[in-house]
Parts: sequence; C-alpha cells; structure tokens
Amino acid sequence: MVPQEELDETQILAALLGISEMVGGLTETQEILESIARIAPVLVRVDRCAFFEYDETTREFRPLVVFEPSGLKGRFEGLVLQESDVPRFAQRLVKQRLPILVKDAGKDPNVPPALVQRLGVRSALVAPLVCRGKVLGALWLDSTRGQHYFTSKEINVVQGIASQAAIALDSAKSGDAAAFDRARFEALAASLADGVIATDPERRIHSLDGGAERLLGWSSAEIRGRRMAEVFDLTEGEASLSWTMDAAGPAPVRKDLALRAHDGARVPCEVSGVVVRGPEGAIRQILFVLRRKGDVKDAEERAVDALHQLADVAGTPPRPE
Repeated sequence: MVPQEELDETQILAALLGISEMVGGLTETQEILESIARIAPVLVRVDRCAFFEYDETTREFRPLVVFEPSGLKGRFEGLVLQESDVPRFAQRLVKQRLPILVKDAGKDPNVPPALVQRLGVRSALVAPLVCRGKVLGALWLDSTRGQHYFTSKEINVVQGIASQAAIALDSAKSGDAAAFDRARFEALAASLADGVIATDPERRIHSLDGGAERLLGWSSAEIRGRRMAEVFDLTEGEASLSWTMDAAGPAPVRKDLALRAHDGARVPCEVSGVVVRGPEGAIRQILFVLRRKGDVKDAEERAVDALHQLADVAGTPPRPE
C-alpha cells in the first residue's frame, strides 16, 4: 500500500474511479460499503470509517458498516444516534445536507461528551449520503491516533466517496422496495383473482403472476415479449379489449375466453381488462385479470391427472388374443 503522505492527485483520482466502477459492478451493497470503508481512510490519512443508515421515520442514524483499528473493535456496535441527541449534527446533515467538520471533539459543543467517550473521537469528518434528493445516511471518517486537520482536498474527496456510496445504498433500497411491491401485488391479486397477465398496450406479454403461472402452466420467462393471441391461441379480437360506456366513462368489458395452457388444454376463464395509465394519461400497461370458470383444474392438477392416467395404462395387463 502506498504510504498515506505520498498519495498524489493521480492516485486519489484512480482510487475514486475504482470506487465508481465497483459501485457499478458489484451487486451486494454490504460488500460495496465494506470495500469503500477500507479504501476511504487511506485517501484522507485517517484510520477509521463508518457508514450510517438514516431512518427518516424514527429519525435515527444506525451503523451499517464499520472499519476501525483492531484494538478499538466494537465501539460502534449497537450505537443509535437520534436526531434529538445530536440536533446540530442532524440539522446540518439532514436539513442542509452539508458535511460536518469536527476539529476538536472534546471542545466541540455539538458533539455529546458521551459520544466522544464511547468512540474515542478527537477529530472527524461526517458527510451526508444523498441520492435523488433524499438523505440515506452518513459517512463518518476520523483518526484514533490523534488530531487530524482535514484539508479542503480531503473534504472534496470524502464528498465524492459519499456520493458513490449513496448510489449503492439507493440502488439496494430501490430493489428492496420493488420486491416488496411485487409481493404486495401478488398477495392482493391472489385474494381477488386466480391470476393476472400483464401486457404492454400492443398486448405483448410482460409477465404472469404466480396464480396465472399455476393456472396455465406457462412461466413469464418463456412467453415474455410474445403476443397474447399467439400464446393463448386467440383471435386478435379476443385478445383485444372491448369497451362499454358507464357513468364513469369508457370501461373494459369482461370476456369469457378459453385460454390455451402450456400442456395444450383449454382453460375457460372470465377475463377482465384493467388499463394502467401513466401521468400523461397514455396507456402504459394492460392487466388481464383471470377468474377460472366452473371446476377448472390448474396446470399442476392436470399434470398429476396425466401421470395417473399413464400409470393406469402402463399397469393394465395385455388383453388375450
């Protein structure tokens, strides 16, 4: 490793570009933050780094990832910083979204003495993690070896690192939120219908929910991008929406359709169309809501019946000639 005092602007730039590529290439947020936490202290000549996550509901900062000298392990463990405990810190980080520079923690009225004692902090630099206009947490850097005066170059470097870390954290949160929305949609759809098929306005299939996959035997992956009429053996008229007028205006008409399943069986369903529009009013997606008619079996039940029939045929003794 290059000695801290010998790092020049070219080396710092190379490290920042490496961090940027890492954020774009790695999928595990924990792995990204741990890697950054090991690199960041070297770039600003300190020996400790921590990433905090901010919960705007509880207004708390909690440590996510910590890199610190072996003799000081565990000082961040279980730490919770409430806005009320560090009001001026919170004001600058959350409201103003500006970095905080602590030159002498023991004499700084903005740093609670309990925090100084617990962490053994002397001087520190704290930068907000901001992405898409939202504060997601904070990046903490300090030296446990003594006083450290952060230069303007080091402050700029830390802000650049914080920006990349915020992108990684926002990506993880967006993925979690999307997964939760999908699970919520699946639960709602299962309570109201036997399956849902999502298509684009031209009726090219985007996805099937779990209920539709079980009912028809098709998976989203094998029919994504194909047209409704082709997959389910319908006419273009059957696959399209029909409209009627009611008090609220045009509304899709329910249809009784026999959809071709993966195994070739016809599955009678009552199909309702739901139009999803974008902010500009244009149709973004069409949801075909399926309710099976009568005593219709799903794909798994049909497969089991077929296996039983094969077993019966195989087990039948040959007729005498």
